Amino acid sequence: MENRPTILKFLQKVFVIYGITTLILNIFTLIFGDAAKEMSTIFSFGSEALGVKTAMQFLLAVVILVLIENLFTTDILIKKMKNPMRICLMFVSIFAVVSLFVAVFGWFPTDLAMPWIMFIICFAISSAVSTIITAYSEKQENKKLDEALKRFKGEENE
Repeated sequence: MENRPTILKFLQKVFVIYGITTLILNIFTLIFGDAAKEMSTIFSFGSEALGVKTAMQFLLAVVILVLIENLFTTDILIKKMKNPMRICLMFVSIFAVVSLFVAVFGWFPTDLAMPWIMFIICFAISSAVSTIITAYSEKQENKKLDEALKRFKGEENE
């Protein structure tokens, strides 16, 4: 596990994720806003705008999700848990939080199957992509550390 997160790293993650999320929401608003206006509070202004309430709801969601990520990817509270279990519990927690936001804020109708199916597909794809990216970056970081260790050992033997 990595070192304790700092407030600056936390804020950086929050605003990077929030920025990407807001960009995607704006694109969806332009494309689907008018058609989804009656079905979702996210698109309450149709294709004209993303509402301030929606933007603030997504900011709150991102803050909670980054807190969850920090909880499961550091040893702050969870000391002895294997990585696969941490990752599974993290994704379950994130799914639960987003589902709660869907229900509380009316992001889409909770009584229709199709929005849930689409949500689950999108969640699965984004989870897979983020897991692949994280695994790749960890592999690259480990490779750099191994090379640095080899250089250090080589200099030490001289």
